[in-house]
Amino acid sequence: MSDKSDSDKIVRAAEALYEIFEKIIENHEDILNALEKLLVLERKGVLDEIVKLSELKVPISAEEVGEVAEKLETLVNLLLSVDERVLKVIKRLIDAFEESMIYEPMGIMDAMKVVRDPDVQKAIGFALTLAKNFGKRI
Repeated sequence: MSDKSDSDKIVRAAEALYEIFEKIIENHEDILNALEKLLVLERKGVLDEIVKLSELKVPISAEEVGEVAEKLETLVNLLLSVDERVLKVIKRLIDAFEESMIYEPMGIMDAMKVVRDPDVQKAIGFALTLAKNFGKRI
């Protein structure tokens, strides 16, 4: 009975692989286009940051492969349209998040003291300017 169960698993795996390959063949031009864009992101050093921000789920069906490829292409197109300065700010923001994961609780008086720090003042200025510019566009 174990041999029957094992052979059923092999047949199901082969069918799943066939469906995946079929989707790859159908979408090969889109996949190649997405891969070219990924290479550009890799050369710019952006791809590693994207991977840090995401938890990737391995697709298990041919339909999911198509969905992932479509979403990935949309994401890559969006990222390629972003200015270099914006990418640098995003990288700095990610670095700041990583460094800020260890912190101490702070009361109002502590917060008032920290606001005098020039680095904090720069960040507040940036955040308020961003909020103002974003508000204009909403």
